[in-house]
Amino acid sequence: MHRFFVSPEGFSNKTVTIHGPDVDHIRKVLRMKPGDRIGVVDNQGFQHKIVLSEVERSFVRGEILSTVALKTESPVKIRMGQALIKGAGFDFLVRKATELGVHTIVPLITEHCVARLPQGSEANRTQRWQRIAAEASKQCGRTRVPEVYPAVMSIEPFCRQSFDCDLKLVFWEGETRTRLHDISSQGPVSSIAFLAGPEGGWADSEIELLRNQGFQTVSLGPRLLRADSVSLVILSLLQHRWGDL
Repeated sequence: MHRFFVSPEGFSNKTVTIHGPDVDHIRKVLRMKPGDRIGVVDNQGFQHKIVLSEVERSFVRGEILSTVALKTESPVKIRMGQALIKGAGFDFLVRKATELGVHTIVPLITEHCVARLPQGSEANRTQRWQRIAAEASKQCGRTRVPEVYPAVMSIEPFCRQSFDCDLKLVFWEGETRTRLHDISSQGPVSSIAFLAGPEGGWADSEIELLRNQGFQTVSLGPRLLRADSVSLVILSLLQHRWGDL
C-alpha cells in the first residue's frame, strides 16, 4: 500500500485531506481514483488506512477506515551535525541517515570544508534534502520525517542548540584514547548530538571550542573513514548502544 505523510491540519474527524506534490503523484503517477486505498502517516506515530473519496487537481480527500500505532521511531533522538561534503554525497547521507533513524540533520560549514554551496542556492538545496528525507521515510516505514535544518550552520550555534542533549560527541581523527564504549552517562540517554567533520578534518581551534561547550572527543579506530560514510557508521553505533538496532 502506498504511504503518504500528512500534517496534523490535514485531519478532520474521520477525513484526511492531502495537498501539495503528493496530489500530482496520486493523480498522475499512480492514477488513483475514488475507491482506491492508501496509507497516511500523521507524524505522531500512527498510520491510517483511507479510502479515497475525492481526487481533484489541488487536493485529494479520503475517509479513515482504520488506524494502527507503529513503533518504528528510535527511542533516542539523534541530532546529526554533518559538515558539507563534495558532490552528491550529502544527498546520499540524508537518505541513509533517515533509514538509520536520525531525528534532526544539520548541515554545517567548518574551517576545512572543501564543499561550498553556490551563492543563493542554500534554500533550494536544504529543501531538496528535506524532500529526500521525506521520500526515505516513506520507503523505510518511519512515522515521522527527520527535520533537515533549513540553513547551513556553523558549529557555535549548533552547540547552543544542542546544550540540553544527554550526550554531546564529536568524532575526531586526532582522538587516540577514547572510543564509544568508553563513554558513560549518569542517567538514561534519550537525546544525543554529534558532529562529523569534512574531508579536510577538524581544525584544532574547532575541537577546543567544542570541548569547551561540553562535547566529548571520540575515536572511530585506527582507520580513516571517508566523510561520506563516517556519519552512517556513527549512527549505526549510537543506535546499537542506545537506540533500537
